[in-house]
Amino acid sequence: MQKSGYPINELIQIDSSPAANVSFLLNSILKNYDKTFRPGFDKNRPTDVFIDIYVRTMGPISEFTDTYAFDCYFRQTWTDERLRFEFGDGHEGRTLSLAMSMLDKIWKPDTYFWNGAGSYIHMLTSPNRLVRLREDGTVLYSSRLTVKAKCKMLLARYPLDRQACRLVVGSFAYTAQELTFRWKPSSDHQGVKIDVAAVAQLPQFEVSGYEVFNTTNHTRDVPYSTLEVRFYLSRHVGYFLMNFYVPCTLIVLLCWVAFWINREATNDRLGLGITSVLTMTFISIDSRADAPKVDFPTALDVYIWICYSFLFGCIVVFTVVHYHTKYRTGDPEIQEIEREKMRQLIRSIPKKAVLSSRYYNRPHHRENKMQQMPLSMHNGYIKRTLSDMTRRDGGRHSLYNKTRATNRAKRVLSPQSSTSTTEPVNLADFQQENVGWRLYYWLIDHFQNKNDPFGIQENSMSSVDKFARIVIPLAFGFVVCIYYIIYMNSSFDFQFDSII
Repeated sequence: MQKSGYPINELIQIDSSPAANVSFLLNSILKNYDKTFRPGFDKNRPTDVFIDIYVRTMGPISEFTDTYAFDCYFRQTWTDERLRFEFGDGHEGRTLSLAMSMLDKIWKPDTYFWNGAGSYIHMLTSPNRLVRLREDGTVLYSSRLTVKAKCKMLLARYPLDRQACRLVVGSFAYTAQELTFRWKPSSDHQGVKIDVAAVAQLPQFEVSGYEVFNTTNHTRDVPYSTLEVRFYLSRHVGYFLMNFYVPCTLIVLLCWVAFWINREATNDRLGLGITSVLTMTFISIDSRADAPKVDFPTALDVYIWICYSFLFGCIVVFTVVHYHTKYRTGDPEIQEIEREKMRQLIRSIPKKAVLSSRYYNRPHHRENKMQQMPLSMHNGYIKRTLSDMTRRDGGRHSLYNKTRATNRAKRVLSPQSSTSTTEPVNLADFQQENVGWRLYYWLIDHFQNKNDPFGIQENSMSSVDKFARIVIPLAFGFVVCIYYIIYMNSSFDFQFDSII
């Protein structure tokens, strides 16, 4: 019998006889069958379509195109009462496997992927599809697909990021009042199952989990029943640790080691700092070659900038230390040459030379001063006296200027320079007190000592270096901890825009 406007077949019964009766059964089922009408159309109720997906493998996942792909078995199940039948053997639940030509003769849902970007069905060596029909009219349509879908990726934390890629399944033409999609759960999954062993071998990402949803999307205020699955992906960071994070960290530590180099080795320090900056620049360029082209800094960019900042700070500290380092004191050969020049200069001073100054032209002032000065302070007094004979140039102290300082020394220790006094001078007493006499005998006494007897050419350990040796590694470790908290330990807030 048929109802007005909607054909429906009577229940078909056949004997459990030869297999040739199956062909008769199928022909009887399709007799007066109209595939243009969906099941339940005559009863004015929506057709329920159950979906389940078995993910075999996943990839590639590209942040350059904001897409991801996976290979799966996509199964659709629905009930069409017009396709019911019975075998006469008394067994229930019999199933028929149908040819693909049979699929073209029955109604099937117009399922498609709302955010798809080039999915296809596998065709080798034949179309990877199957259709099965149960006695109650339930149809199982399974196919092997490679699904490529859009995935809006959040790259602010790249490469320490996590992504949530979703797949939205729905009908192309039928509204929610006509066709309803539901997940088909089973004992071990809620509609989606993943081959964990195969997915674990992904080169870039790890599938950390998934969620399924029954949703409704609207197009021009028309509701459509849809299903949504969200795959949560965590990026593997091993590649980035080996090629970017560890090298950048070691470069900063290498520049920090330069603070333990002798402060006079300015060329070595600056050379190490500049080489570190150039190496960091090369790493930065290499990181951008494999990274997505975005208009905001990623987590990797921020870390490289942090390392850049510390390298720049180290170079600034090198400059400050060099600014307060005595001039031409880094090379041992130059130091020895300067010492020899000083020895020759002191040897050339006449033993009876007097100090030409207004203070020492007054013997009673000179005598009172020397009597009040302890013997232990004479060495420091000589150092200060010689320091007055040195040149100051931009904060760097050299030994004797070839023109001004040498002439000044000769003028200061010249015998004629003391003739302007109006008071008598006891030369024997003054020889024991004047600077030239003491310098001469002090140098002779310390001639076997290879160190500078006056301490002029020796630099003390820089307090800036001491400060930097402690502060820079502590500051770098603190910044790295803050970096970890922001980019690794904080939660991810995924935002999903409309797919329409």
